[in-house]
Amino acid sequence: MKVLSNKEMKDLESTAINTIGIPSICLMENAGRIVAEYTKEYLLMNNKVNALVICGKGNNGGDGYVAARYLYNSGFDVKVFITTSSAAITGDAKKNLDIIMNMGIFVAEIIQKEQIKLLEKNIMDCDIIIDAIYGTGLSGEICGTTKEIIDIINKSGKYIISADIPSGINGDTGHIEGCAVKANKTITMGFIKKGLTIYPGVEYSGDIVIADIGIPKNIIEQYKNTYNIITHEDVKITKRNRNTHKGDYGKLLIIAGSKNMTGAAALCAMSAIKTGCGIVRLAVPQKIQPVLQGSLKEIITYGIKDKDGIFYKDSVDEILEISKDADVVAIGPGLTNCSDIKEFVENIIISIDKPLVIDADALNVLSSIIDIIKGRDIILTPHLGEMSRLIGITIDEIKNDIFGVTQYFINKYKVTLVLKGSRTVIGNSDSGIYINNTGNPGMATAGSGDVLTGMISSFLAQGLSNIKAAIYGAYYHGKAGDLASYKYGEYSLTASNIIEYIHEAIKSG
Repeated sequence: MKVLSNKEMKDLESTAINTIGIPSICLMENAGRIVAEYTKEYLLMNNKVNALVICGKGNNGGDGYVAARYLYNSGFDVKVFITTSSAAITGDAKKNLDIIMNMGIFVAEIIQKEQIKLLEKNIMDCDIIIDAIYGTGLSGEICGTTKEIIDIINKSGKYIISADIPSGINGDTGHIEGCAVKANKTITMGFIKKGLTIYPGVEYSGDIVIADIGIPKNIIEQYKNTYNIITHEDVKITKRNRNTHKGDYGKLLIIAGSKNMTGAAALCAMSAIKTGCGIVRLAVPQKIQPVLQGSLKEIITYGIKDKDGIFYKDSVDEILEISKDADVVAIGPGLTNCSDIKEFVENIIISIDKPLVIDADALNVLSSIIDIIKGRDIILTPHLGEMSRLIGITIDEIKNDIFGVTQYFINKYKVTLVLKGSRTVIGNSDSGIYINNTGNPGMATAGSGDVLTGMISSFLAQGLSNIKAAIYGAYYHGKAGDLASYKYGEYSLTASNIIEYIHEAIKSG
């Protein structure tokens, strides 16, 4: 599903207006009408009649005036408040403001502190609020009277519908610009905006409805956007041929584990086999192989020469020999982080000329030798802390520009990135950026990332491209976690529970 930046949406509307010839006021008319339809639905369902519309000076306010007109014509009691002087309103918004004023709809300006009391009283008396203060054109932090208005809206306890985007949410980053309306429903125009796909924008948007405002289909189909939300249509699982064997579904080598972290290796291997990989081999330090061999019945385990239960430089040759028969190699879960591991990982990454999935402790090694991945057939799966170490900026800096950081990284290093988080962001420079919205807070648990690495590696070994393996892995990992949470709840969810439900997630694909 296409996701647009503020600029991309503006360009698309401009093409519809200037190339196709659709009057801009028609787009505003459609937007406001759809906001009115959802407002009317709520009022009728709850046997209510009073709607209050709060508008800013731009086109978002214009959507609000149109909505007010439709609601008024449907017999509802509608009041409109403007957060600016009516003299400051221009263009299509001004035309629609004039129309509702000529119709006799109540309109009041709220530009001084003493006028806020009037608004506050009317908010207490209304049944629903339409937020049409700021759209995606917001620039800078909200303050002064408008901030007070938004605080009153949020404290009112009323049902809130936001037009296009909750006022105060940055349409590109999802950040709160000083303050923001916390909507129950957001009617976003044409396409979901980037800022509605990640936190905190996600939790301020409520239920999101995509409104068709009349942009022609042929323009939409031709438009080359950068961002997408992963949907079920993107991850269809194909049926297997009847005449087939295990070698048709890939041979994966996982390099993982250490004396204190056998679980990471086991979780990664089991998730890979459950995701459909034909043959999964697991290379672990010799000291821990007996622990794993007995429990991993479907996995081929190799005990590799180690130093006190940890891989080191003399482990490399054995690994390279085993890797010759692999289609894909995954490295990182449970390796630990010490000087011996650093040398070991560096040698493996440099020496193996196969598609690589790099996770966990192997990512920590990369932070000092990051240039060795440039242009390689590699998928990286860092969480925010690991990403911080990889590129040398803080976690907060990454959160503040997660799309920008992703774009910078994939453009510079030409690899596939899976940046794990509450909304995992996936990208490579050829295919763009994808946002995964499956999963739940219960998946923030030890071993969940190891399961994801196994799933991505499995899809890659089965022949999917790097970007598709990452997309499929993230989507079905989250879906399995969602299914598991229905049984176990979010507090008690474990990584093993996610593996338990991989089959259910994939069966429905």
